[in-house]
Amino acid sequence: MVNKENNPKIIFPNAVTMLALAFGVSSINMSLWGNWKMAVLFILLAGVFDFLDGKVARLLGVSSKFGAELDSLSDFVSFGVAPGLLMYQWTMDAHYRLMALHNISYKPMAVGIAWCFILFLAMCCAARLARFNTMLDEKQPDYWTHFFMGVPAPAGGALAMLPLIMWLACDGRFSILRTPWFAGFFVVFAAVMMASKIPTLCLKHIHINRDYASVLIIFVLLLIAGLMTYTWVIMSLLGLGYLLSIPVGVFVFLKMKRHSQK
Repeated sequence: MVNKENNPKIIFPNAVTMLALAFGVSSINMSLWGNWKMAVLFILLAGVFDFLDGKVARLLGVSSKFGAELDSLSDFVSFGVAPGLLMYQWTMDAHYRLMALHNISYKPMAVGIAWCFILFLAMCCAARLARFNTMLDEKQPDYWTHFFMGVPAPAGGALAMLPLIMWLACDGRFSILRTPWFAGFFVVFAAVMMASKIPTLCLKHIHINRDYASVLIIFVLLLIAGLMTYTWVIMSLLGLGYLLSIPVGVFVFLKMKRHSQK
């Protein structure tokens, strides 16, 4: 039997993971330059490649602990560090920093409280990824099959960026979206949800009936067309829809848990 760690095919899923990491680091670069759109897009692309690396590994039959650890390190940078730094740079723009230099009342927010939000996001993301790795070999009850424990790291990163995405969708007309307190709430909420054990919906194991396959294909095509035409509006709607799915997931989980215990 060939050792998975020595299988030459393992380079393909690991290369996909490295691409995800490259996009995450590139997002940090875009944040430092104030290119908000590209910073968001790079994190979203990191999420796409993060989804694909596991698929490629399972398709080639080369899933490994090395790949799982590499994936977690990539996720920490792309969804724990990059979104937080982006939100900090976006809310603490040059104008706000100058105000903090000339008015001491602004300094606690500019260099203290807001930065603590970003540190909290990174720490919660790290805690989630560490817990996920330690639970890989643990068998969960059947009712956990269709649920994640907490919000996955890519979804958490997207939730943290939701005020920025909505701000882009409305062309910056609503200044409240860019305030440190409003944006900070989403960052902290995303952090808590990542580190929590609250069940959230997982669509990995859902089987689509063939009778509805054509409907699903049409929906996906319309979604892609919408993303290409109204990128930020559709992204905002998807983010808000995911927020609404969290209480729905908890309700369905509790119902399935009660049913399994009868």
